[in-house]
Amino acid sequence: PEITERQYGTRKTYMLFDPCNTNKPGNRTVSCSQIKMRDPSSKQTKQTIYPRDKPVEVECDMETDGGGWTVIQRRTKYEVNNNDFEKNERDYELGFKATGSGYWIGLENLHALTSFPNNQQALRIELTRIGERKPTVLLYHKFIVGSQAEHYKLTIDEYDGPQGYDALSKHNGQKFTTKKSMTQTPDKDKCSDRLSGGWWFKECNTANLNGRKFTYTSKIRALGITWHIKDTYES
Repeated sequence: PEITERQYGTRKTYMLFDPCNTNKPGNRTVSCSQIKMRDPSSKQTKQTIYPRDKPVEVECDMETDGGGWTVIQRRTKYEVNNNDFEKNERDYELGFKATGSGYWIGLENLHALTSFPNNQQALRIELTRIGERKPTVLLYHKFIVGSQAEHYKLTIDEYDGPQGYDALSKHNGQKFTTKKSMTQTPDKDKCSDRLSGGWWFKECNTANLNGRKFTYTSKIRALGITWHIKDTYES
């Protein structure tokens, strides 16, 4: 899967900044959408943004659906069975890189990107099944990640996608936590013997895109990448 975000507004490309002030000296670049507004012809994917007071190296999607998307998470075929996303809480806060082009942007950056006043953010998710090339695209037009004091609570709403694919709304309001699956006492709940990675977990999860990467699908609740489709369950 790949997850991106940008400012939401009438389903067009908008930015995380005041466009009247975009070229004033000293104003920092805070998102890929801001870069796209400044230069609509930009195709450069590797960018440095400043959602907080520190530079963050990110990948921008300048082509899809109008461009200006900041890639916040990506899983790749190269990380199979190496558990790249089984990290501790601090790693998930700061962000990390995984095998190939996989990475997680970090919860602190996610909070900064989604907490600018009067700038509602959209979340775009691309899901690709094993053996398929064309992804299923899902949009949530309201996406907020809370502060560290709020345990990076997820606010997710305004789903826009195929019927039956809204697996993330059930996790609305959940705090971000990490799970152990490699120890003698792995984390589990009543629906799964093991849970993996870091996510906005809820008992009997319907979604976890940071689970372990496998080369097969399962119809039972498991510790892998998970997205619950109505009347189906795949992990």
